[in-house]
Amino acid sequence: MSNKSYIVFPLRRIAASIYDLLLLLGVWFAVGSIAVWINGGIIEEKWIGPFLIFVSSWGFFCYFWINGGKTLGMAVWKFEIYSLNKKKVTLKQVSIRFFLNTITVLLIGIPLLWIYFSKNNLSLSDYFSKTSYRKI
Repeated sequence: MSNKSYIVFPLRRIAASIYDLLLLLGVWFAVGSIAVWINGGIIEEKWIGPFLIFVSSWGFFCYFWINGGKTLGMAVWKFEIYSLNKKKVTLKQVSIRFFLNTITVLLIGIPLLWIYFSKNNLSLSDYFSKTSYRKI
């Protein structure tokens, strides 16, 4: 297997992301409902909601990327992540990937342009996490 990445074009990334967002909404509702139930119906601290969303999203992606290399949205659009060092994808790699992808979303996808300038077609999150995409 080469280090050259399979380029997942923006339409596929967006479609897989929308699919995963719909799944994440269910996770967020479940986590939020449990948090409200545990606190007796009231959550007084405003930071708890965003924190729970962030942590549950991280857990969602880490679980699916480590156990199978893909989320359901990625499976539908037929691509997955793999480790460039030819070993199993690790928690450290997927955590780096998740945090850099979060920054990419906050920057409206601008860091994705690096794919077109990289000789191996790697995005910044691919490069720093030492992972990439491949067809399935």
